Amino acid sequence: MPWTVNRYFTLAIAIIFLIVGTIGIAYSADMQTGHMLIFDVDVVHNMVHFLTGVVAMVVAIMGPTWSRTFNRTIGVIYLLVGLLGLAYPVLYFDGRLLGIMHANLEDHILHLLLGVIALAIGFAAERLPGVATTSPPEASIQDAG
Repeated sequence: MPWTVNRYFTLAIAIIFLIVGTIGIAYSADMQTGHMLIFDVDVVHNMVHFLTGVVAMVVAIMGPTWSRTFNRTIGVIYLLVGLLGLAYPVLYFDGRLLGIMHANLEDHILHLLLGVIALAIGFAAERLPGVATTSPPEASIQDAG
């Protein structure tokens, strides 16, 4: 199976999210808000990152078609989470986004950026000239002779 832009991006997401999720747990292993650099984190936020990393790792191993689908899906999800987060304070209950997890403006901006990048890679990367596709090009009759 070829390594495409989508597959490399999915692997990068896996590695980064596994590291961020693991380190985040050290900062905040309960529902109290912890601060990791400029980002708010709590146990739910950290588990979401860790589980996203696990899923991304499995998907990267499964191949390029799965990676493209993952990037499109995670792009939509993170774009929506970023947009929902900007609807502050309408969607915040008990100081948490949708009453589920702590997040701040920096988190929402990062979610928006990740969503846009994942969508761009998921929908456009395979169409760029010189980028590996999910299946090898068929040989022409002229190449055989």
